[in-house]
Amino acid sequence: MDSSHFDDYRWLVSDEAIPILKETRESFKQRVNALSIAKRLRKTCSPSRSALLMEQAQLQIRAARKFELSDSMFFTRKGLEQASSWRIAEYKADRYAAFNRVADICCGIGGDLIALANQNSQGCTFGVDSDPLTCLFAEKNLVANDVNATILEEEVESLVDPNWDAIHVDPDRRVNGRTVVGNRFSPTLDAIHSKFGIDRAIGIKVAPATSKSNFVNPTMEREWIGDHRECKQQVIWTGELVRNPGCRTATYVGKRGVSRISVPEDETLTDYKLDSEFRRYIFEPHSSVLAAGLTDTLSRKYQIRRFAKQIVYLTGDEPISDPLLTQFEIIEVLPMDLRLTSRLLNALDVGEIEVKKRGVVNVVADRYSRMKLQGPNKATIILTRFGKSGVTLVTRRKGNSVGQSTPE
Repeated sequence: MDSSHFDDYRWLVSDEAIPILKETRESFKQRVNALSIAKRLRKTCSPSRSALLMEQAQLQIRAARKFELSDSMFFTRKGLEQASSWRIAEYKADRYAAFNRVADICCGIGGDLIALANQNSQGCTFGVDSDPLTCLFAEKNLVANDVNATILEEEVESLVDPNWDAIHVDPDRRVNGRTVVGNRFSPTLDAIHSKFGIDRAIGIKVAPATSKSNFVNPTMEREWIGDHRECKQQVIWTGELVRNPGCRTATYVGKRGVSRISVPEDETLTDYKLDSEFRRYIFEPHSSVLAAGLTDTLSRKYQIRRFAKQIVYLTGDEPISDPLLTQFEIIEVLPMDLRLTSRLLNALDVGEIEVKKRGVVNVVADRYSRMKLQGPNKATIILTRFGKSGVTLVTRRKGNSVGQSTPE
């Protein structure tokens, strides 16, 4: 990045630009035409600064899903995509509570760094990144969140390790397009282990689909973490940060609280039995459970069963309150017949549906999504397989009667 362009970024984070950025952001929120916003900005700003203002305003709006103080923070597109949400970052930061000198390597715009600095308010926290722009934004984001950390603009390879007590690493997984392969990250997993060792207290954030391969030994722990309905990241924990040595863990962190389940890496369940019928409830394991391969572990814990070998839905007679499971109460089981389903939904005054599917092609689900319905009520349609047949389950989510809104 040339110096003049970087000067524009410095201006973007200055007191002079803040009110203009705020006005631009509010215009986008009010759905003002982008061309009109650009014309207004160019009356007082250069074309390059106008473009930066418009881009940053849109990133701040998108960032509200991850950060409570997004309107006061600064983002790059890649930095926002890769940043941990505040809820997941705070959950991970709890593991670092016992350490005094903590570093966040490849800190980016500071998603995890902010949480680590907040957790380590009585100690010393360091953020390390090789990109000058993300370092600039990380510094501003620390101020916006009223926490302190030292930012170091350095390459990992040339970094002199000052014997930090614990380390968090978020290697770039978008160097040449997205990748889940550990030795295509920057730095690679091999390079991280070589630089810092495998016995140090380290948490390495990787893609949920990154395989175990040769990067994990029996003393480590792999944890898949998700919020809302998605698995957001996998973390490889080493040293004193490990809570369950040699285990894989699935964790939900969200509005419904925190829930996790762990099993030894080599544990496999081969003795589970399929249910011969649908019970009162259908349960969908959270995506972090699916990514960690712990569906049958959760099934055994709650004594609920799959009803098809390749389908991850579970069924049982009793309600279960666990954020790792989304619960649906079955209203009716129907063959996969659009007319029968439409007739039932109209009888129930259902006007809005969500359609979920497992083992069913998209084109079938799309037909159900396009049903013309009228009425005040809402329902969830689950399209799946039972034996050799397709079935339609008309259900309601846990905590909702037909007619109430579906929660996040």
